[in-house]
Amino acid sequence: MNKIINLYLFRQLSFATIGITLALTSAIWLTQSLRFLHYIVNRGINMGTFIKFILLLLPDLISIILPIGTLIGVLFVFNRLYVDSEWVVLKSLGLSHLKIAAPAISFAVVVITFLYGINLYFLPLSFQKFKDLQYSIRNNTAATIIQPGEFNTLKGITFYARQRQSNGVLKGIFIHDARDTQKEVTIAAEQGMLLETPKGMRCILLNGNRQEYDLKTGQPNLLSFNQYALDITFTLSDPKERHRRPQERFLNELLNPSEIEKDSLSVDKLKVEAHQRLLMPFTVLGFVLISLSLFQKGEYDRRGRVKRIAMSIILCTLFEAAMLGLIRLSEKLPSLIVMAYVLCASVCVAAFLLLIERPIGHFIFRKKDS
Repeated sequence: MNKIINLYLFRQLSFATIGITLALTSAIWLTQSLRFLHYIVNRGINMGTFIKFILLLLPDLISIILPIGTLIGVLFVFNRLYVDSEWVVLKSLGLSHLKIAAPAISFAVVVITFLYGINLYFLPLSFQKFKDLQYSIRNNTAATIIQPGEFNTLKGITFYARQRQSNGVLKGIFIHDARDTQKEVTIAAEQGMLLETPKGMRCILLNGNRQEYDLKTGQPNLLSFNQYALDITFTLSDPKERHRRPQERFLNELLNPSEIEKDSLSVDKLKVEAHQRLLMPFTVLGFVLISLSLFQKGEYDRRGRVKRIAMSIILCTLFEAAMLGLIRLSEKLPSLIVMAYVLCASVCVAAFLLLIERPIGHFIFRKKDS
């Protein structure tokens, strides 16, 4: 019988938590995605790259939202048990508070394991790919120099295009090339297009003129053309050579920084990130124990459950805020990280003891309508 009940509660908790987490993640993910629409409008990236770009945001969102979804799921399921009088049935079977809470605690352990998988592998991996892709987009030559209606200068070339059509054709082009210190070239063309070639970026210009001014002789040269190709390839640094932020590093890289980083202030940020990944998943267990210990204690009636739910949310919010505050402040005062571990353990143990403690008096189950 206990196995059937545990399986039933575990399944209800799984469905509720997954549904709530997916709903919250989707809403926030779509909102965050709107911030990057300018990459399509101004940078000219295709839809496939944009979707890949915003999909890399998901591990970070899930790691933040899943603990909240678990708390809401636990409160939702146990509140429904009480409203539907299933709670009365479970108590009449002689189940203790701990036995009723066992499926939720087991589910919390599963969620913690899943969060560790995200925090220790998928989160740094997705951040690396996200930042590399963002770096490539921001340093893409075509995307950088093509800002219609604006003069844009990059590596000695000033580029202006009056208009960019949906098919990539540029109208009203003006280019001033000062890369060669011995001569300057000015080009005006009716239209053109930037093309990626194996040798780099090339600008194909149609119907225009090319003016070259030799700084040594002071003689200008003028050339009219129907078609002209201008190489505008630049040597950009490899995205992998840029400085990696703490969120992009795996746990072993955070705990064992290089000798150069050990001599800088960044080592404190690396340690803070490492402790945050190790500690924050355990807030899920704290959320579950706090909510269940409050929800199962004292006299039960239909009017009292709302107060217990509100108190659970408030205490879990304070617990989460205290954990984040101690972890962040430990960058300036390292000893506070020990307090964060002590706080997490103390809250979980205290809530567990409160859950298994035998209440004073008898449980009262009232069937009054709310």
